Amino acid sequence: MLIDTHSHLHFHKSFPDYQEVLERAREAGVTRQILIGCEMSDSLRACQFAQQHDQLNWVIGIHPHEANQVTEENLKIIRQVLGRTGEFSDLKKLPVAVGEIGLDYFRNIQSPDKQREGFRKLLEIAMEFDLPVVIHIREAFDDARKILEESTVKKAVLHCFSGGMEQADWAWERGFLTSFTGSVTYPKNTVLMEVAKKAPAEMYMLETDCPYLPPQIHRGKRNEPAYVLDIAKHVAELRGISLESVAAETTGNAEKFFYLGKNNLQA
Repeated sequence: MLIDTHSHLHFHKSFPDYQEVLERAREAGVTRQILIGCEMSDSLRACQFAQQHDQLNWVIGIHPHEANQVTEENLKIIRQVLGRTGEFSDLKKLPVAVGEIGLDYFRNIQSPDKQREGFRKLLEIAMEFDLPVVIHIREAFDDARKILEESTVKKAVLHCFSGGMEQADWAWERGFLTSFTGSVTYPKNTVLMEVAKKAPAEMYMLETDCPYLPPQIHRGKRNEPAYVLDIAKHVAELRGISLESVAAETTGNAEKFFYLGKNNLQA
């Protein structure tokens, strides 16, 4: 059994055939997906999908590209969702984390100041509700590390990890997980492969970040959750262990990290 811990299956334009995509995932042994919100309307779309499918869970957040959406109104909505109040009082499945949130200086769609401000506010909400956080960091590691060290957040995953051993060691020492996408299969990503090889068994997860970043064997195609299997096979080769061991490690880590199966989050 495998879990895609970072899926955007709810992107309508990317997955008009999402029912077939879900079936292919099941056939590949990917029995659960975590749908990740990127802004408010997108997060609520992920919510809608998750309510309709047993194998889907969801995460609410605002991506750094949308940091201008970290308004008092939207923060109020997030708190209403997490607290099951207002129009969300009958919500069956609550978010299993806050994310994806963080910093992205590669494209700088929002100013660094705006991103840092939004990141801090969203971390505060995660801590207020004692939820794990899904962190997006791109060319902003030093600032992200500073903000995370200033916070009291205890459970975080560095989604689509792309750093080296120094950054990975910092994350693991703090109890933060690293999550590997199809990029770990790209031949030139030798540093990332070394990180995946050395990750402590209890400190890593797998994800597709679909529809982006397909594994090498599927380059040029739309990525989809079934391809977690290809990532798992590659990571198993890197670590010199069986596919079954990688599946057991990463599934167990995901279940623990996202509190999967806890009644207070799922019912």
